Amino acid sequence: MGQHTTPQQTPPPRALYLAGSEHKQVDSTEAALVVRNARGQIMRYPVARVARIVSSLRVDWAGSALLLCQHSGIPVTWIDSHGEATGTMFPAQARNLSLHHMLEVVLESEPGAHDFQYWQQHRRMQVLKAWSECRSEPITPKQWEAIRREWVYHREFKPHLPIAMRGLCCAYVAAQMAQAGLQPHYQGPKAEVIPLLEILMGLSWAQLNLCTGALGDQATDEATQVQLMERWQARNAGVLLAHLHSLQRWASAQMNQI
Repeated sequence: MGQHTTPQQTPPPRALYLAGSEHKQVDSTEAALVVRNARGQIMRYPVARVARIVSSLRVDWAGSALLLCQHSGIPVTWIDSHGEATGTMFPAQARNLSLHHMLEVVLESEPGAHDFQYWQQHRRMQVLKAWSECRSEPITPKQWEAIRREWVYHREFKPHLPIAMRGLCCAYVAAQMAQAGLQPHYQGPKAEVIPLLEILMGLSWAQLNLCTGALGDQATDEATQVQLMERWQARNAGVLLAHLHSLQRWASAQMNQI
């Protein structure tokens, strides 16, 4: 009787961080990214194992490598030396265009663009409720009203996490949007830009700050910040998905009114 072997599970795709001050070069084969550092060391990353890429501005990208990311559905976010996201390359071929198409139609209409402001306000309220649930100390009515006024109605809150983590948060949101077939910007009824990436990133960044304790303030080095971001993402995987599902329901309801 032959031996019975248990098939190994393929690990899920993970983020690839090409940040830091060290100069790197990225090339590609047919199915992998090839990264060479300043010391000449070469590392290969199969694109099937990559979910998203965070790249510093000191990384030189070959056109073939960017094209491979485009065709493989991998968004690339560039972050400057201050930790700010300077831009994201979204995949050329969206994986699911249904929500994308609905947003194109709805947000170009006056009623849709107007109601979209109320949708954002509603989602900020959900972030505030999540903050109240994750706190170990009770919230006084005065605290609740103050933060509701500032955050829900005026979109203002005081972040306490290191500003460099904002870029990591943006990369995470961009990857989820790309997988949903969304674009970073849409056009309003007067040809104005509606920054969907910035809107969804703002919701996630606020919740990350509000629901992460003072321990996160000590994440001053890059490795600790990445670890904190990955841990939060693993424990709160449904946070951004809830916003996207709500957006799907909202857009679908708006389409029925057009």
